[in-house]
Amino acid sequence: MKSKAALLREFSKPLSIENVEIEEPKGEEVLIKIQGAGICRTDLRIWKGLEARPTFKLPIILGHENSGKIVKMGELVKGFREGDNVVVYATWGDLTCRYCKEGKYSLCKNQTIPGQTTNGGFSEYMLVRSYRWLVKLNTLNTVEAAPLADAGTTSMGAIRQALPFINKFSDPIVVINGIGGLATYTIQILKAMLNNLTIIAISRKKEHREIALKLGADYAIELKDAEELISKISDLGASVVIDLVGNEESTYRLSKLLSQEGALILVGIEGKRVSLDTFDTVVWNKKLLGSNYGTLNDLQDVVSLAEKGKIKSLISKESLDNINEAFKRLDEGNIEGRIVITP
Repeated sequence: MKSKAALLREFSKPLSIENVEIEEPKGEEVLIKIQGAGICRTDLRIWKGLEARPTFKLPIILGHENSGKIVKMGELVKGFREGDNVVVYATWGDLTCRYCKEGKYSLCKNQTIPGQTTNGGFSEYMLVRSYRWLVKLNTLNTVEAAPLADAGTTSMGAIRQALPFINKFSDPIVVINGIGGLATYTIQILKAMLNNLTIIAISRKKEHREIALKLGADYAIELKDAEELISKISDLGASVVIDLVGNEESTYRLSKLLSQEGALILVGIEGKRVSLDTFDTVVWNKKLLGSNYGTLNDLQDVVSLAEKGKIKSLISKESLDNINEAFKRLDEGNIEGRIVITP
C-alpha cells in the first residue's frame, strides 16, 4: 500500500517527502497507522551521518519512537486486534541469542531497529515485523505515548541500573546531567518510584532548569555550582549521577561529585570518549556503567505509570510536512521535551 513518508536520501540534506510502498503484513507482522513518531537526537546524528550502523543503507525512513493504531495483521498474530492502539518497542532482537532469552534485546548483535536498520515511523504507515514488539495502550493518547518507546524506556533502563546504588544510602542524592527529552521522564520516574530522594538537575539553559523544577527536581543548577551545593546538603556526595550528555569534560567533572561506592550511569553519547581519575575511582570504589535503552518490561512499566497519571509527556507536535523544520529546531536546541511528528 502507499504511504506518505519522509525519506533520508542524503546525509545532512532535507528529508524528502514522498509516497512509498509499504508491504502488506503476513505471519506475525502488524501494519500500524502511525499517530505519533518522536524525534530523538539519535535521529539527528543519523541524519548527519554520524551514527550509521553496519547494516544501514540509504534511502531510509527514520523514526524509532512510534505509536499508532493497528490496521492490518498477519495470520499468526496473537493477543491483538485491528483497532488496538499500541506503542512500538524500538529494538527487535533475533529471539535466539542468550541476551534475547533474558529479555535484553538491546544487547542482541543481530537486532533490527526501526529507523536505523529498517524503515521507521516518519510515515503514515509502518510495518512492524512481529506483534511481540508491541505494547497495548488502554487510556493513554498515542501521541503522548510515542516518546515512551525510547525516551521513557531509556530513562527507566538507566534508573534500573541506578537503583542498587541509590538503595545503599538512607538519603540518596541523584544528579541528572542534561535536561532534554530523556530527563523529563527520568525526573518523573524517580519521583514516582522513590521516596526520600534528592534530585539535582544540571543544565546550562535557565529555561531547561525551570522545567526540571516543575517536573519535581529539588534543585536545578549549572555544573559549575554542583560541587558546592552537594557539599552543603550531604557529607558524602551523590549516590548516583545519570549523565544524559556524555562528553569528556563534563563526565569527568560529574564523576568527582560521587560518594564512595557511588555510580555514574552513562547514557548520552554526544562525545567520543570519557576519562576518569584513576586514583579517585579505584580508592573510593566508584563505578562507571553504560546504559543503552531498556527492556520490553521497562516500556510496559512506563506506559503503566503514564496511564496512572504519574508521568506525563512534555511534547510539541509537528506535521510530517514540517519535519525538516523540526529537525532544525532540535539541532539548535530550541525545544522543551520531545517533538512528535503526527502523520
